[in-house]
Amino acid sequence: MWLMALFSFREAWRKKVALIAGVLTLAFLILYGTGLHFITRDVVNTANPAATATSYYAMMQSILLFVMGIYLASFLVAGLAILAAVGSIAAEIDNGTLYALATRPLSRRDLLLGKFLGQAAMLVIYAALFFLALTGLVYWQTGLVIPGLVPALSLFILEPLVILAVTMLGSTRLNTVSSGVLAFALYAMAVMGGMMEQIGAMMDNTAAIYAGVVTSLLLPADAVYRRLVATVVDRLPVGNGQDIPHFLNPQSTLGPFGSQSTPSDWMLLYTIVYIVVLLAAAVYTFKHRDI
Repeated sequence: MWLMALFSFREAWRKKVALIAGVLTLAFLILYGTGLHFITRDVVNTANPAATATSYYAMMQSILLFVMGIYLASFLVAGLAILAAVGSIAAEIDNGTLYALATRPLSRRDLLLGKFLGQAAMLVIYAALFFLALTGLVYWQTGLVIPGLVPALSLFILEPLVILAVTMLGSTRLNTVSSGVLAFALYAMAVMGGMMEQIGAMMDNTAAIYAGVVTSLLLPADAVYRRLVATVVDRLPVGNGQDIPHFLNPQSTLGPFGSQSTPSDWMLLYTIVYIVVLLAAAVYTFKHRDI
């Protein structure tokens, strides 16, 4: 299994999709950094955000820019996770590669889990570098050190693992195109549901909140993003009660990109169990598939 994981890791980096994702990521960072430069050049430095109202509001503007960057970066990370895993099993069955692997003393379970671990390692490295690059750009342009950096980073790299597990399961049952469409559709539904949940929280609409919770149960990728935002925002300094009101809620400045309705610790536990269950289902499906 570990040899297959190493092989899958090396293969994932050699694929054209990884090269294309790298080019697009670099272009995104250049565009994002340029935007930060022109947007924040007239904004005061946020090194001491609680000092004055001006610096406090500048901090919240910086957090908004950071959150929007993470929100858009999530799409690139999710896309890479889907494209890297969509043909893990289905494409190798279609082109006959799997038959050569199946003749070796390697169980289907080890084959699938090895592929998952190799691609997961690639996605973790990619997501971590992407996240650190974004936080570095924010610090460079605004002077703001993102609070809760380590737990936020951990949540960011968890998101593609959820999508990887879903795509891997689809690849064991469906063909390459169908499993890709399914994964993208589920991710789009999760993002839309998360947006509805946040708007429902701002408007005090219980039905919209429940709709978002249901989509999070189907695919908890957006819920992980919302928890990431809450992890950062909840660590921001509060108002001083004078020129910065105590009741000022930083989440209100983020709108639907924020986390007015924050996923609980139970949702994080559910996400981890979700990945394990989907992998177990993928192993079961692959073992019983006639190839």
